[in-house]
Amino acid sequence: MSMKFTTITLQYNMCRLGLLAWVCVFVILINFGNLATAGSRDISENLRNSLTITERYTIPIAELSGLTMAINSAKKTRGEISLYAVGDASYEVAHIRINTSLGDAGVQPIIHLYDLQNVISNQHIKDASQWEAVATDGNGTACMLNETSSELSCFDHSFQNNRGNFTLDVSSIRNLNLTWEEQPNSRGEGMILMKKGHVLILKEKKPSMLIEFGPEGALPMGYDMTTFLNVGDTFTGLNVDKSKLSDRLNQPIPSPTRLVALKTWQFSKHLSKLAKDASEIIVGPDKRVYLLSQESSTLCRLEKTLKPNEDKVTIDHDACWKLPAEIDKAEGMVIDELMNPWIGIDIKDTSKQNLFRLSPISAALE
Repeated sequence: MSMKFTTITLQYNMCRLGLLAWVCVFVILINFGNLATAGSRDISENLRNSLTITERYTIPIAELSGLTMAINSAKKTRGEISLYAVGDASYEVAHIRINTSLGDAGVQPIIHLYDLQNVISNQHIKDASQWEAVATDGNGTACMLNETSSELSCFDHSFQNNRGNFTLDVSSIRNLNLTWEEQPNSRGEGMILMKKGHVLILKEKKPSMLIEFGPEGALPMGYDMTTFLNVGDTFTGLNVDKSKLSDRLNQPIPSPTRLVALKTWQFSKHLSKLAKDASEIIVGPDKRVYLLSQESSTLCRLEKTLKPNEDKVTIDHDACWKLPAEIDKAEGMVIDELMNPWIGIDIKDTSKQNLFRLSPISAALE
């Protein structure tokens, strides 16, 4: 009898232990689920303030792919924004002036088109420019980036004078060179002209990354507020001797200057979740770097300082905004002085709206 009682007690204790083990597993699974939900909630919390469209415009550029602020000698009126827009289907540059104080129901944009087909293309037939980005220096020189040929073509604000040409050489970084050759349509999607003749290039995907180019033998700078060009600063390497500038479109184009890859920074895991690809990169009026993702339909502010000894670039304190659902295939971006993003979209029909001003985002805190 005693032996039977002991056996029953032992079985009872084993059942209690088994039940306790299952309870522990259940609690662990619940906590894990809560963590996963919290992680998803954190990401969605970053995007809780979806942006809205405040103004919309039609710009006669097919497959618009790049935007930048236009800096030139023309005096702007109060509330006016001046932009350059390019597309990857043609060699046209649109200079757009909009009086934002009137809204899109007021005066329509003043648009001047410059066709650089004959001066840039080496072919006698009309081909696609493959321009994926445009950026300006502090004196108004505009540089266009050809994705497939990895070339920059730079012109003054009249688009009559070629100020210089640059080729991007990635052979110094083996892994980058391999992906560059394997994926010619996933190279440069955005760029920032910096001091000392350095250029920060945004690689679209597979993988998304930032690449710093500069003169051969130079050291990478990364970025912070001191590396960006200010108003009045000329991008190093441009032709500054007026006697050497082409004063007519049919004169010889200056020989290209080679810029070599100095450093790469892949997206961090957190940034990759918020931006599944990369479409545009700019410096905002707060001197901070902003990234546009077409696939994720998001706009993110990147970290304040990117050091040369780091290997990843990440987001700044979860500063990320969701684009309006109406905006599809976002390719170009600028941010005006009031922190309103302007988004250009990639569509072929030039009679449809393809430029949108959005509600303002919050500026970075010092």
